Amino acid sequence: MARDASSAAAVRRFTADLRDIRGRLLADLLPIADIADLLAAVRSRRELPREGLTHSGIEYTVHGAGCRMVSSDGREVDVDLVTDPVLGRVVEAFDAWRIRSYLDEAADGGHNHEDIVEACIHLAREGHLREVVEGRWFALPDAPVGCLSNPRAATNGRPS
Repeated sequence: MARDASSAAAVRRFTADLRDIRGRLLADLLPIADIADLLAAVRSRRELPREGLTHSGIEYTVHGAGCRMVSSDGREVDVDLVTDPVLGRVVEAFDAWRIRSYLDEAADGGHNHEDIVEACIHLAREGHLREVVEGRWFALPDAPVGCLSNPRAATNGRPS
């Protein structure tokens, strides 16, 4: 049980930092509304570079179907756009690999993949997360719905 609580606490740290870093990134890039809009601004509208640094110190890198964001103090979070089969649209989502990468960056190793997946499933059952693709992709409960004009650009459940 202690291990489960520890893994859940680690996932909560990731989601808190995701909210913080993503929020500051988007505030700095107004009128960019969400990560899907950021991808469109980089790829189709060519308004922003693929990699950048905002005035509040958030580094971003657009990749595959998502975006990696790093705060000025080194906290790193990453999301992909994944098709939510319930909504039929893309949402900003993360998986255990992204959480473990964050934990390694935060020098908080020791949580294996299965521990993180189980913690995410537990937090989804409690309403703290949404399970987008069973046992694989998760999102914040209030995860923004992407506004991609081409939803095929999302990963559809595959890592990028």
